[in-house]
Amino acid sequence: MKRLLKAARSEAWIGRVLVLLSAVVLIAVWHLWARTNSPLILPEPGPVLSRLIDYVGSGRANPHIWITVQEIVLGFALGGVAGIGLGTLASEFGIARRVIMPYVIITQALPKFALAPILVIWFGFGMTPKVIIAALIAFFPLLENTYLGLTTAPAEMLELFRALRASRWTTLTKCKALHAVPAVFSGLRVALMLALVGAVVAEYVGANKGLGALIIVSQGTLDTELMFVAFVQLTVLGLLLDKLHGLVYRLVMRRLYGSIGAEMRAAGVSV
Repeated sequence: MKRLLKAARSEAWIGRVLVLLSAVVLIAVWHLWARTNSPLILPEPGPVLSRLIDYVGSGRANPHIWITVQEIVLGFALGGVAGIGLGTLASEFGIARRVIMPYVIITQALPKFALAPILVIWFGFGMTPKVIIAALIAFFPLLENTYLGLTTAPAEMLELFRALRASRWTTLTKCKALHAVPAVFSGLRVALMLALVGAVVAEYVGANKGLGALIIVSQGTLDTELMFVAFVQLTVLGLLLDKLHGLVYRLVMRRLYGSIGAEMRAAGVSV
């Protein structure tokens, strides 16, 4: 067990080093490529970093970041509740699955960006249309992962609960839900990133604040440096959200399986 845990930790460290090296290579390629192009096409990393420090340090970035964060959190929460709730209903009741899934497919078939103008007409230029689009994009992976996690509980465990005459609710909460935790958290990770994408894309239509709106403004003024500043802020925001998800996941797994089991499961080792 300890050997497996040590191997998992070593693999994690190797992964971090490779990520760092690839980032250095990417920045070097960016720098060399930018030197052969006009700054209007591709600015160099140095000026972008200076502009970023000035923009964040002066506080001008705060309103844009705060608006986008609110849209992400609200859209993720709304999509999360809908995805987990509908996924649970679909897993427990066949008729619910037959009723829910056609509408789910319809909502996913419609391009979300195409919905933005009509949502602006219905709900105005405030935060509501952005939150709805973020939620629509985020909820599908959670529905799928919740359904998958709840319907793939080990047959022997389900048989044991039936032998003990456990109620449907007890079987769901004490057996199926515990088995579904890794799948649900995997869906949460995808949903969180999709909520970010949805919020930013929605800001392209009818928004004067937010990182997506900042990208549109910089495009209109041919301010490529500012556009890359927004890109960097979105990248950092996405990384922070992913780290927060990982922290919550490890805490939950440690609560359920203990410290060693949680670390091994988080590292992808079956226990």
